[in-house]
Amino acid sequence: MPDNIVLINKTKLFTHCKNILLQHIADGEKAMQEAQEAANSEEKSSMGDKYETGRAMSQLARDMNASQVVKNKEELTSLLKLENTPVGKQVIMGSLVYCDTKLFYVSVALGQVSIEEQTVTVISGKAPLAKAMLGKQIGESFTFNNNTFSIHHIA
Repeated sequence: MPDNIVLINKTKLFTHCKNILLQHIADGEKAMQEAQEAANSEEKSSMGDKYETGRAMSQLARDMNASQVVKNKEELTSLLKLENTPVGKQVIMGSLVYCDTKLFYVSVALGQVSIEEQTVTVISGKAPLAKAMLGKQIGESFTFNNNTFSIHHIA
């Protein structure tokens, strides 16, 4: 394994990702509530169209936040299923994959996450990048976007 990659605690990474999703859910629910309160408190002015437009905008914001909350809850459910993923010889859902210069956690779509002074790319198993590495073993390589990655360790 390359010297620039230090093993990280996968349990801590899992907990960190779970906490990120829980925070996204809490933030979304708060934004939904604020948008609903804004819609409910719109006072009807002499300009009826202005009232209806403001109310519609608030309702749209609430619906958009509700959609994000649902998505984040689905992601959390998916992540929780991976809590005790065993370490194996090949990349599966829940694997922490150490490549040449990058770490990938195949779980849910969170993007770049910093933990223990390292950056881990947290990706969904449905992502094209994950599909390129799923089933690969230590010592094998995969190519994505004209970049070749060698797998040095799987946790």
